[in-house]
Amino acid sequence: MGNHRGGAALLTGAGGARTCQYGAVGDGVNPGQTGRRPAAHPEHDAVAAEVSGWFTASEPEIGYEVTEHWYGYQSDLGSGQTRVILRAGEPGQVPAALADAMAASGAGTLTIWVDDRERAARLDGALRRAGCQPGDATTHLALVGPMTDRAGPEQLVTESVDESGLAAWATVKLQSFGDTESAPAPDRLAQEVAVRRAELALAECQLGLLNGERVAVLAYYRGRDQLVFNLGTRVPFRHRGIAQAMLAGWVDAGMADGCRSLIINATDGGAAAALYRRIGFTDEIHWYQKYELAR
Repeated sequence: MGNHRGGAALLTGAGGARTCQYGAVGDGVNPGQTGRRPAAHPEHDAVAAEVSGWFTASEPEIGYEVTEHWYGYQSDLGSGQTRVILRAGEPGQVPAALADAMAASGAGTLTIWVDDRERAARLDGALRRAGCQPGDATTHLALVGPMTDRAGPEQLVTESVDESGLAAWATVKLQSFGDTESAPAPDRLAQEVAVRRAELALAECQLGLLNGERVAVLAYYRGRDQLVFNLGTRVPFRHRGIAQAMLAGWVDAGMADGCRSLIINATDGGAAAALYRRIGFTDEIHWYQKYELAR
């Protein structure tokens, strides 16, 4: 998603002391002195439109197909699930929108996204009355200025994996996100590997190794606007700065590559989102509220 390059680089710098053209603002800020961080990315509107388009446009390279309807954008997620990015604007339109989406999909479950805070508040009551169960909201945060709190273990090594390394990557990912040290079930591991294999045309998967042991994962979509969509650490290795160090390595590489924006997503209001905001990902580029509706 979002595999677009070109245009002027907005993130610049080299070596350990990287800076951004839009780093500190305000009069009288000297090198090394903390300045007031701007609240928004300098190309907020363009980046926001780009990120929104990742979800509403098809990406045949990874098998992601989207169809546009009067009520929004619909895509088959597999396993009997269909996602609808609901663009109906009024509560009275919700029953017809859901009925038409169900008829168009044939799926057992609709996953519904409302990707605007004001519209989500306006439609929430109607969606609940129609039987939709609210889930988490997700925020996408863009880096504004330099990333802080970058240090991690000196022994940490980050390696990119190809198709042959996906099983090892997926094992650590499932352990990290499942808060378990147990090996994943073979069918669940095979499913995760299949998903990541399909995404390799657009995405990069990285393993974090500490003294040779696989301890953390990071995955991001390449391009002019990059998105980290997986970042996790195994339970015994948390609270050592490993994930932040891997994130900093991705930031440095993105700066060197001339990316326009560097983005990470997280559950809105959660601890991870608060951490990302604290270390520099301060501009909300995209947001959506999730609902589920079963037949």
